[in-house]
Amino acid sequence: MALKDIAQRCWQIAEAKGFHEVNNTPPAWVANLHGEVSELWEAYRNGKLNEPCDKGIPLTNAEEELADIVIRAFDTAGQLGFDIERAILVKLEYNASRPYLHGGKKA
Repeated sequence: MALKDIAQRCWQIAEAKGFHEVNNTPPAWVANLHGEVSELWEAYRNGKLNEPCDKGIPLTNAEEELADIVIRAFDTAGQLGFDIERAILVKLEYNASRPYLHGGKKA
């Protein structure tokens, strides 16, 4: 499945499950994305990154939370109406052209 097809599926599921009916604003999209990043951070802080997630699916906490981050990002791209696959490819090429540590960044 192509990346753009996965992104479209993320949007479709969020639409079908009602996430586009409530708090469907850019601040809410950012807050939901931030929430998923925070859940990954908490799993790390609690030493549970590599433990099974609590959903009864074959994923670790790290895998589940990283997947949720991508799913939220892809849904947001759909809400904004742009091709996330193209954006990722363009940005990857740009990043490849940048200097080592982007000219001196620490992280």
